[in-house]
Amino acid sequence: MRLKLSILIAKLAALLSKKFLRRSGETIAGRVLLALYPKAITELAKGKKIICVSGTNGKTSTTKALVTIISKLGSVATSPSGSNLERGVAAALMNNSEFAVLEVDELHLSRVIEEAKPKVVLLLNLTRDQLHRMHEVKRVADRWAKSASTAPDTLFVGDIDDPFVALALNSAAQAERISFGGRKHQDGAVCPSCGKYLKWVRNNFKCSCGLSNANPDQSFEAGSAAYRNATMANIVGKFLGAKPIAIDEKSLERSVDQVYAGVKANIRLTKNPASWSEALTSVTGENAVLIVNSREVDGIDTSWLWDISFAKLSGKRVVVCGERALDIAYRLHVEGIEAEITSSFTEAIAKFDAGSDVHVLAAYTAFYELVNS
Repeated sequence: MRLKLSILIAKLAALLSKKFLRRSGETIAGRVLLALYPKAITELAKGKKIICVSGTNGKTSTTKALVTIISKLGSVATSPSGSNLERGVAAALMNNSEFAVLEVDELHLSRVIEEAKPKVVLLLNLTRDQLHRMHEVKRVADRWAKSASTAPDTLFVGDIDDPFVALALNSAAQAERISFGGRKHQDGAVCPSCGKYLKWVRNNFKCSCGLSNANPDQSFEAGSAAYRNATMANIVGKFLGAKPIAIDEKSLERSVDQVYAGVKANIRLTKNPASWSEALTSVTGENAVLIVNSREVDGIDTSWLWDISFAKLSGKRVVVCGERALDIAYRLHVEGIEAEITSSFTEAIAKFDAGSDVHVLAAYTAFYELVNS
């Protein structure tokens, strides 16, 4: 009875938030519910088949793809806005459904696993991100490995070409190890299991302690992050009984096309070394705008800019803006790439003539300001 009353109050709070503050209401609903009933996630997860998706990059788009896949099997609860802390999970679980597909923040995954007892956890990748909050990657990897070892009834699916994901899956009683032929990892010099240097042969790694991306359960050809995430989403769906579907990889790239005074801009979300490196491969034209901010969700510490090679921008016209425009301009200068510095995106995009095609690589906050304006 107390849980039902708590849900009723939480839904009322969400309704008031939508009406008077013009917000989604998800965050406040989850906050209120957990404040009134701290064990709400545990109770609401009962009777549902829970699938969790976590990783540094690709959580939101892969979760949406999985919702499409799983919806063929029955009703699905999820967070439409991508709210991925406990409050977002609680708000999603308030909906009656057979399944729940939940995007979960990397640092909060352990608690959600403990409380929701998911049927499947999909681990995408781990790389440096929001260093002021996450710290180094091994901190998160150790949490994942511990959680995997204490969840014997959960299937962990992951891309073991990432040594940190491989560590977590090695700790799981049930694991489906996926490989896409190997790839270099910017944080993968040292074995996350034993601390020794990993031995890399081309794009594949192994350690004397046994950690390796050799002998996966399923192997696929190499491809973009979007392709890898789409493939793993279908693997999870198949495990639950769904038929594989064709997934538009572009929809998993978090990019939007917009036109500004005749300038065609492809705006792509870039938030850490992995996503920047992936996005830079898509800059095929001659014009680029880079936007770097350093707000809470962007990551206050931007030292990771030095972990990225910007060689793909060599010879192109590059304009930079954002709160850390000087940081990115200097980083490019050191690599021999000169950039024009502007005070705003409006000024930056105005540098290009009507009819031009421009690739815009935007920090998290900048991306959402542009696509929602």
